[in-house]
Amino acid sequence: MSNIYWDDYSEEFPFGNIVSVFSNKNSGLINTDNLYLFLKKVNLEPKHLITLGQVHSSNIILASKSGFYKNKDGILNQGGSMVCAIQVADCLPIFFVNRASKTLGLIHAGWRGLSFGIISKTIKHIIYLKENISDYHVLIGPSIQSCCFEIKSDVLKYFDSNFYKKKSDNKFTVNLQSWAASQLSVNGIIPEKIKIIKKCTFCLESKYHSYRRDGSKSGRMFACIGWQNSL
Repeated sequence: MSNIYWDDYSEEFPFGNIVSVFSNKNSGLINTDNLYLFLKKVNLEPKHLITLGQVHSSNIILASKSGFYKNKDGILNQGGSMVCAIQVADCLPIFFVNRASKTLGLIHAGWRGLSFGIISKTIKHIIYLKENISDYHVLIGPSIQSCCFEIKSDVLKYFDSNFYKKKSDNKFTVNLQSWAASQLSVNGIIPEKIKIIKKCTFCLESKYHSYRRDGSKSGRMFACIGWQNSL
């Protein structure tokens, strides 16, 4: 259940025993130093934790052991024996759950990751695992929305024209969540199994950190997912 310290999206998945949470400013969770304590509060086992050294890439790790993995922006844990966690501060946290295989995934998808194909690469890893893409449920968590995400024409070539709108001569607004949802469906995720949490990390200043809003002073939110039986 959500409270003032984190958003709980567990019930967005149509089955029990999953813990899917997203921290906020009230959690006091700024970096990995106090992540273990946070996991205990949400009933996940810290000793099973997988974290990443994120670099805005399309690099995915198939991880079966806990630990810190450098230069990665996505995790897939076949069988779901681990707890996955990523950090965001405007970028999209995208949760993957396969009820049949228990496989879990989390990806950190900013505009660079979406442009570099992080979603299609995640799906390729799922195919490599010989799992059915149609078995997956996906949730796109809070992120910066089109109301607050502007780009200039110098980077326009990296974006899908279906998901940006011209605001002025040299400014465009982008809907990153819709762009991600489109990539998910094109790559085989059933649209009805894609949930989108339309909360803007930039607008909701009292609740969420935002790098676009606060710059280098910005904290981070943690997205975490695991099965309750991982305890």
